Amino acid sequence: MQTINPALPAIILTKDIIKSKKLAPANLIISSKLPHAQKMAIFESRKRKVLRFLLEENYSSLENLASLTKTPKQTVMRLTKHLCEISYLTKVEVNIGLARPISVFQPTNTGIMFAMLENEELPELREISKVNAVTIYHDLKLQQIRLKLEAEGYTKFQSSWQLTKILRKRNEKVPKIPDYTCINPQGDKIAIEYERTIKTKKRYQEIIGQYLDIKERGIIKQVIYYTDDGFADKLKQLFASVEFVYRKGRTEKCLAEQLRYFIFYNSLLTWNYD
Repeated sequence: MQTINPALPAIILTKDIIKSKKLAPANLIISSKLPHAQKMAIFESRKRKVLRFLLEENYSSLENLASLTKTPKQTVMRLTKHLCEISYLTKVEVNIGLARPISVFQPTNTGIMFAMLENEELPELREISKVNAVTIYHDLKLQQIRLKLEAEGYTKFQSSWQLTKILRKRNEKVPKIPDYTCINPQGDKIAIEYERTIKTKKRYQEIIGQYLDIKERGIIKQVIYYTDDGFADKLKQLFASVEFVYRKGRTEKCLAEQLRYFIFYNSLLTWNYD
C-alpha cells in the first residue's frame, strides 16, 4: 500500500464503500439474550447516534465512535461496516503520522438525510479528500476532548467549521473562531482550543487580544486550552509573560486579571489501537 507523507494535503490511501454480504442488524448487538425488539431498538439508537455525531463533526475514527457509543471497538467495526454496506457511510484509510493508517468514516448524502432533524438544512460537509493530515489529526483529538467533556455534563458543542457556516449565513464577523464552543454544566458558553503545537508569543498576543474583544461582547464566559505532551503549564507561563496585546489595530497593556479568562489543561488523551 502506498504511504503518503502526513504533511502533504493528499492523505487518502484507499476509499472503500464496502459491498460485501450485509450483516443482519441483530448481529451488531453483543448480547444474544436480549429480545429481538430490544436488540433492534439498541441498534437503531446506535446507528442514529453515530450518524448524528458524524453530521456534526464531518468525519470520525473507530476509536472515537467507540467512545461515543460506549461499546467495544469490535462492535463499532461491525456497525460501521453495516452502514457502509447500506451506503450510509464511506470509509477512508488515512495516514495522520501515527504508527499506521487509521480508518476514518464520513456520512454519505443518504446517511446525512437519515440523521437530519426536522426542518434542518442539508449541510455541506468538507470532502475528506480535501482535508490535510494535520487537520484530520487535530479534529480527531478535538472529538476526544468533546466526548470527555460531554461525559462531565458539557453540551451543545459547535465546531469551528459549523460556526464559520453560521456566521457566513448571518453575514457576521467575530475576532476569533474557537475550535469549539459549548455550554458548561453551569450553563455558561465557553470556548475550547486544542494546541498540538505551541505558537509564537506574537501570535498569542494577537489571539489574547481577539478573545478579550469577544469577552467584552459577553459572548464567551471562558476559554479552555488543551495541550498534548504536558505543555499546559508552559503555555500558561507563556500567556503570563505577555505584557501587551494587539487589539483593534493597536497595542494595549495586558492585565493579569484579563489572563484569568484563560485556563489550561493537558489533554491526557492518547491513541489506542487495541
